[in-house]
Amino acid sequence: MEEQKNQATTEQAEKQITLTDRVVVYLICAMILCFGIAFFVTPKKDFSDNENRTLAKMPELTWENVKGGRFTDGIGTYAADHFPMRDSFLGIMTEAERRSGRKEINGVYIAKDGSLIEVYDAPVNTEKQIAQFTKLAQNVENAQCYLMLVPTAVSINAEQLPKTAPDELAQRREDVITIQAEKGAYRPTQKGIIRYIYAAMPEEMQNIDVATPLKQVSDRRLYYRTDHHWTTDGAYVGYLAFCEARGLTPIALEDYTAETVSEDFYGTIFSKLNDTYFVPDTIVSYTYPAWDLTVEYSDSKEVTDTPYNPEYLTQKDQYSYFLNNIHPMVTITNDAVADGAIAVVKDSYANCFVPYLLAHYHTVYVFDTRYYKGGPSKFINEHPEITDVLILYNMNTIDNDTGIGGIY
Repeated sequence: MEEQKNQATTEQAEKQITLTDRVVVYLICAMILCFGIAFFVTPKKDFSDNENRTLAKMPELTWENVKGGRFTDGIGTYAADHFPMRDSFLGIMTEAERRSGRKEINGVYIAKDGSLIEVYDAPVNTEKQIAQFTKLAQNVENAQCYLMLVPTAVSINAEQLPKTAPDELAQRREDVITIQAEKGAYRPTQKGIIRYIYAAMPEEMQNIDVATPLKQVSDRRLYYRTDHHWTTDGAYVGYLAFCEARGLTPIALEDYTAETVSEDFYGTIFSKLNDTYFVPDTIVSYTYPAWDLTVEYSDSKEVTDTPYNPEYLTQKDQYSYFLNNIHPMVTITNDAVADGAIAVVKDSYANCFVPYLLAHYHTVYVFDTRYYKGGPSKFINEHPEITDVLILYNMNTIDNDTGIGGIY
């Protein structure tokens, strides 16, 4: 009798387990079905405001794409970019990984001071950059060319990286290995690649070392905590380095009018994690009282009297406050300065750097060759008032910068 009772209990428990298993399976299937339906019925966006980037498009179904694996890779990227509630799930996953003690999440180091620092990927287009910089310097006829390659926080703030981070280990090896060995056999560092590029430059190019002065500053935040750009204080260090190379007397920072324009800036690196555990950034803007500016944008034909656009401070991409986001060409005239002209060929790191140049030149021409298609060297040679050309790029994004191809 007892045996029958135990057997009945066991059978009842097995039924209960089977029922529970079925419920779990049904729930999982229902969730997959719901997400599948949501994926297909929700509108697809071309651009992510949170990540400030263009989202992947559905790959074209061709034999060549299928054979080369590009179609399946493209489908995976498309699905990841357009996954329903992607930003919310990203934040949940980040918080879970952070609580588990991970110090590198989605290509981002969580630094000792709580800031976010992007992993530096080994470059593959260095020789192309050398060729393009050389062509620009040799195509410009009557102006002196200056090259400023700016290391990012992964290099300058290396002491804040987790001790096990490959980038941190590479920084500690840097002083005892050659550039060639570092480039070929070890994980490269930004400063090593900068040295390599500078060593290959022609005599027409004057290199500007900004890594050394950046490394010497310890009393100011030179890079944003949540964004890949340097701050206006970091850009000021770069400005001092340019003035030294050019022979200009710099304007003291205290002679500018400082204004805190934002205290809730979450930048591009934050968007890779989307976890509000991390502290937002403050944006400080500097204006010079003697400015008398006219700022013209070649594409929109807009004309203003300031290099800043406060409308962006109410949006996700607050860094676009500087120089009014990205334009093929910007012409800034300062009537408070009698003469002098400079052309700046750049990426977005220069957007908060350019205002420091305005006190020294009557005209500053700014080119973003990702969108400017006329060839800066042609324009420079047609404007003999241009005496200086500054090429300014940051080392973290230069390897994938499409503008490098049209730099001269």
